[in-house]
Amino acid sequence: MKDDPKAPVVILCGGPAPHPKAIEYIPDGAFLMAVDSGLDHARDLGLEPNLVIGDLDSISPTGLKWAKEQNIAIKEFSKDKDKSDLELALDEAKGISKSIFVIGSDTGRFDHAFGVIAALGSATPFFRECHALIGSSYLTFICQNGEIYSTNGTTVSVFTLGAAASGVALQGFRWELVNAYLPSGSTLGLSNELLEEVGTISVDDGVLVVVQPNSI
Repeated sequence: MKDDPKAPVVILCGGPAPHPKAIEYIPDGAFLMAVDSGLDHARDLGLEPNLVIGDLDSISPTGLKWAKEQNIAIKEFSKDKDKSDLELALDEAKGISKSIFVIGSDTGRFDHAFGVIAALGSATPFFRECHALIGSSYLTFICQNGEIYSTNGTTVSVFTLGAAASGVALQGFRWELVNAYLPSGSTLGLSNELLEEVGTISVDDGVLVVVQPNSI
């Protein structure tokens, strides 16, 4: 897989199970990484991951036994650590591909879902493409430019992550922006509408998360 930087790394998060249709978003040839109990979700979806990673505190004994029987690579970390299991997976992904796709749930603890978004926002500058399916919402993370597709939903919200974002431009939307400034916490980009099959978003400085709710 390291010889094919265009193939994405797909990361299955632990916690509650992802949407049953999440498997439809996993492309052929992807390097599949299961974060802790994400292995159990992978098995439920009929998938065999390339790597299991995390402190393994929530993976089922049956799932762990199966992974060892299948000779699946396992990277186990101490429970006493400064990074979440997802952050560890993102660090690992940096050496495999320039494209990542994270699959998680929005039905568990709110702080865990928020942590997934925060971790992806921090990791975005290291990847060419950074996407996620959280529950039924499709997320695109942008630090330079990106394309937003109507097939993932025409309702689109754009937020800045961390510091303010400057030089924000939206094209193909009902409310377009040109060289806009989005301060931290701004709701200027809330509930926009994609009018074209493909919309474009760019930012000169900062990281954006683009949310398309009810994508599935």
